[in-house]
Amino acid sequence: MKFLADGMLGNVTRWLRLLGHDVEYEPLKADSELILRSKLEDRVLLTADIELFRLAKRRGLQAMLLKGESAAESLSKLSRKLQLSLVVDELTSRCPKCGSILTGVVKGSIKNKISDRTYQTYDRFWICGNPGCAKIYWRGSHWRRIEQTLVRARET
Repeated sequence: MKFLADGMLGNVTRWLRLLGHDVEYEPLKADSELILRSKLEDRVLLTADIELFRLAKRRGLQAMLLKGESAAESLSKLSRKLQLSLVVDELTSRCPKCGSILTGVVKGSIKNKISDRTYQTYDRFWICGNPGCAKIYWRGSHWRRIEQTLVRARET
């Protein structure tokens, strides 16, 4: 399942990418452009804009209205309506920043790209496959907050 998120859903975009979903984020596109792209690319339109949501539905597009909800509430709603898994799978996870596929990387190959403390503390790393991004990820102290949000989403 592929998604297209409007400018108000950058946070949801990052979460869905982390969960392995193909999400295009368009913060500056007009409603008509979002509608056209959603249709041409067969993407579920995610929006916090009630008018855009109604327009998409009138055009026969699959759309979800996620208005004023926390990340956990939005993820829960998407999971219930679209049967999305709320588990991070390291084999399918995408870069939250750009949406490219993440791949495991040998620790030694990134030594000069991360802090010494991070290098000494963690053993497993992933890198974004987009050369223009190439962000490096690991399950650091923030991982507990990620898991807590996903637990809340699964329980809602």
